[in-house]
Amino acid sequence: MGVLVARIELGEVKDKKVVEGSVEEVVRSLMMDVLELWDPKKSDLVVTKEKLSDIKPELSDYGDVDVYVISYDIEWKDENVVDRRFFVVVKDLGNASSEVVEELATLSKMSLAEFEKELKSI
Repeated sequence: MGVLVARIELGEVKDKKVVEGSVEEVVRSLMMDVLELWDPKKSDLVVTKEKLSDIKPELSDYGDVDVYVISYDIEWKDENVVDRRFFVVVKDLGNASSEVVEELATLSKMSLAEFEKELKSI
């Protein structure tokens, strides 16, 4: 099965590739690489599992597809969290998978902009 892996940095999709294997195998394998990128002195390391339809409700026709987000460069401000750098892992569904990656990148960019705006107002 094809699995889409995307790297997002500062709200921009930096890399996308399709690899073979199950989504869970790809997440586990990718975690080994992420451990090298993660700085435990600066950030938490968080893996979350979302549903495709929760991110993009218009894609609910694809069923109950899991989307994993591996965040390794995170900033916290009170209750708000901003993922500065993260990976997205999802079953390759062609354009639908790419739409989810773009949506998460856009949300990250918006969160970063809001975070920066709040910092400047302090």
